[in-house]
Amino acid sequence: MVRLGTATSSDVPRIWGRELRSLRDATGAPIAFGGPVTDGRLRLQHFDGTRTGLLSGLAVSSGAGVGGRAWGEGRVVGVDDYRTAGEISHDYDVPVLAEGIRATVAAPVLVGRTVRGVIYSAVRESPGLGDRLKTATTAAARTLARQLAMEDEIDRRVAAHVESVGRLHASTVERLRTVHSGLHALLRNTSDDTLRRRIAELLAEVSGTAGETSGDVPALSARELAVLSMVATGRTYPSVAAELGISPMTVKSYMRDILVRLDAHSRHEAVVAARRHGLIP
Repeated sequence: MVRLGTATSSDVPRIWGRELRSLRDATGAPIAFGGPVTDGRLRLQHFDGTRTGLLSGLAVSSGAGVGGRAWGEGRVVGVDDYRTAGEISHDYDVPVLAEGIRATVAAPVLVGRTVRGVIYSAVRESPGLGDRLKTATTAAARTLARQLAMEDEIDRRVAAHVESVGRLHASTVERLRTVHSGLHALLRNTSDDTLRRRIAELLAEVSGTAGETSGDVPALSARELAVLSMVATGRTYPSVAAELGISPMTVKSYMRDILVRLDAHSRHEAVVAARRHGLIP
């Protein structure tokens, strides 16, 4: 069975972090934050410029506060003065006011027709948002949506490839079991000592290949396994990149991480180590 790491894309936090930084750079806003909609809640997980940490992990309900309204209504929502705003609920006053937020805008991250998250920008000092902050936050939400849609497609391709590799691995193990059974039959039916020793050696080798691993098994993510299994077949970085819908530089980045995890110094060593651990067929 192919061993998989986490199915969650490791690139998503980096995508959020990059977009929050870009949003602050574009607007001069001191704070940008946001998070995904999961399990019926908007969960604030990504921050740039916050001071207190009180917003971290906050679960926002649909329709509540600025972000909850943006999520529930599927549109950009902003308030010029949070403390006195009457058009929003004030469920989250303690962490928001402790952060010193005065004016804030939130935009839904729409992938297709589904709100996948909400991104905020906020200011502490002067009231008033202005069109620039609203426009930039909306643009950031759209960029995030495109990036998440790309991640979805990459994950779909990786899952399909890993499933294919899993089927190949299962088929290989079944063939090895057949060979193993045949060698046992030969061992029982021969009296030649030299031949019996050689068959015993082959049985040990086949048994080791079929299921035994050596040492602790390194944890590779689904994407790393997908990249490595393609490289193991002799495919080039551009070919792997085209298959997964990513850039050759990204493939190289994955391979650098794989080499470290497997304590290998080359692609060949990585493939040998991964096969020894039973990570790839």
